This record gives sequence, C-alpha cells and structure tokens, in this order.
Amino acid sequence: MKKLSLVLMAVLAFAFIGCNSWLDFPEPEPEPEPEPEPNVEAVITLEETSTTLHKGETYQINAECENPITYSSENEFNATVSEEGLVTANFVGATVINLEAGEDTKAFEVTVEPVSNLYPEPEIEFGETKEAIIERFGQPVAETEDAIGYPNYSDNSIMLMVMFNEEGLVESYAVIFATSFEEELETFVSERYMFVQEMDGMKIYVNALTPEEASLLVGIQVYEDDEAPFLMAVYGSMDEEPAEKSVNLKALVKALVK
Repeated sequence: MKKLSLVLMAVLAFAFIGCNSWLDFPEPEPEPEPEPEPNVEAVITLEETSTTLHKGETYQINAECENPITYSSENEFNATVSEEGLVTANFVGATVINLEAGEDTKAFEVTVEPVSNLYPEPEIEFGETKEAIIERFGQPVAETEDAIGYPNYSDNSIMLMVMFNEEGLVESYAVIFATSFEEELETFVSERYMFVQEMDGMKIYVNALTPEEASLLVGIQVYEDDEAPFLMAVYGSMDEEPAEKSVNLKALVKALVK
C-alpha cells in the first residue's frame, strides 16, 4: 500500500507540473562566441590614396583588409566619411580620411575644389591696424572716418572696403560687386561656407558646421540705392552682430562707392 501511494504521488506531481507551464525552465542560451582577435600582421590595401571632388559629390574608398576597417575625417567641415568608407564633399578645402584596422593605418587625401572662382578672398585679419592694411594693399583711393576702399580689387569686383573700429583696428571688410553677380556670388560663398539664416535681407554663412564652432561670418546683401544698387560680400567676426554691421555697411558703401 505504501509503494502504491508513492507511485500515485509521483504521477500527480508530474501531472501538476505539466499543467503549469510557468514552472517550465527555459533552455539555457548559448554563450556568444568570442570575437576573433585582429590579425596584427594584416595590412590595409588601397586602390587609390586621394580624390578631388566638388561640394555634394561622393566617393567610395576602395580599401581591403583581413581586419575590420574604421574610417574618420580629420576635418568634417571639408568632408565626412561613413562607416563603410563613403566620402561626402562638404566645403572647399582639403582634409585627410584616416583608415585604421588592427595595427595598420592608412591616409586618404580629399580635396574639395570650387566651381566658382569669382574673386580672391582678401587675406585680412580682424584686429589688424589701418597702417598694416595700407602697407599690404597700398594707398586707398576712397576713405572715410571708418573705412578705406580699393576700387577694382579684382576683375569682377567694384571695390574692396575695409572697416575699422574706434581704435583703428580692422572690424570687418567687404567685397563690392554689381548686382548682376548675385547668383554667382551665392554659389561662390555657399561652396566655402555653411548657410545659417537670412537676417534683415542679409544671407549669413559661417566657417563651421555649427554657429557655435564658427569664428568667421560671411554675409551676402544687396544695398538698394536709387542711383546704383550694389552687391556686398561682407566678412565679419562672430563677435559682431550682423544686423548692426549691415546698417554700418550701407552708410559706408554710399560714401565710398561714387
């Protein structure tokens, strides 16, 4: 009788467990296989080591290695690169794409060339003295209390105008054009700088991917005048307010460009 009772209890126990799936124990998950150690002797092979692009164009880096390759751009303002090695040209200039795989590294050079070469950008530093500007560009043909002007600065421009603060130091400068160059000027600037916004009729660009990182502001604006409207490419420090600079420039252009 005792043996029969034990058998009956065992049967009931198995039946109870079978009817209560929450008591089922899951199968243990297999442990992930360890990632293979990189081959320290593997090298990266590159079909080409450089390319030249225009803004917006892309290029696929053709590289092979036994190890996974990681890509990074030294200057993303000029060009960025994806995890798969696809390069995208951003703004005029040059940068290096670094490839790394295990112990080996390679460098891929990217040059972003412009479509428009409307004018040579003036080599002027903010904070320079008026004397330093005159020594570099010569005696100005036009001058006011706040600015000096150099007519026919380039083949396509009417004038280079340099503005000074109360201490006589360069605060901003502008290249003046006929309004017929408006479309090409926008192409020229947009190839070199990132558009941010339009403020009081001035299209504002900066020399970085975010305004917070920028040190240079470039504005495009048409100065409306009944006699002869002018187009301006204005260069200013990010420390200056573009709206105030625009108002000052209008008065200076009217005084200098006659």
